[in-house]
Amino acid sequence: MGRTAAISVVLLPLVLATACSNSSGGSHADNTPSKASGSTPASSAPSPNARSVEKSLRLPAQPKYLVPVRKGKGAEDLPDFMPGKKVYSVHIKCSGTDTMKIIKRERPKDNPSPIDCDSPVTIGKVYVDPVKQKLAIQADDGARWTIAIVDGERPL
Repeated sequence: MGRTAAISVVLLPLVLATACSNSSGGSHADNTPSKASGSTPASSAPSPNARSVEKSLRLPAQPKYLVPVRKGKGAEDLPDFMPGKKVYSVHIKCSGTDTMKIIKRERPKDNPSPIDCDSPVTIGKVYVDPVKQKLAIQADDGARWTIAIVDGERPL
């Protein structure tokens, strides 16, 4: 219960801001390709390595991906996505820095959400109107991260 409450507080600025409206240089090495629709077929079987990444991110069984699992280093824009519901869940792990931020690309200084890189995984629920979301990760070049965004509210 305490971990869930702490995670919700960490992403609260992103929730409020949004509701109102692996290499440096931003390349996508080792990233799972994203789709404009934001979903991947449930029938595609992930590789054994992908299953361990999904487990480490504490993803739900058969997630409906808005942003499929991707790895990166430093700052990077995430693919645009449109939630199908009024809530989506962010699953993220990071290392190589103390904190990093998830920001809205249109308003990067408007309530960024800090992520604590000392925790094994951070999971946050974001409540929004179902409109296109344009997010980015803001981090130092030494920061390494893994993220997935799934549609709907998932039990934590």
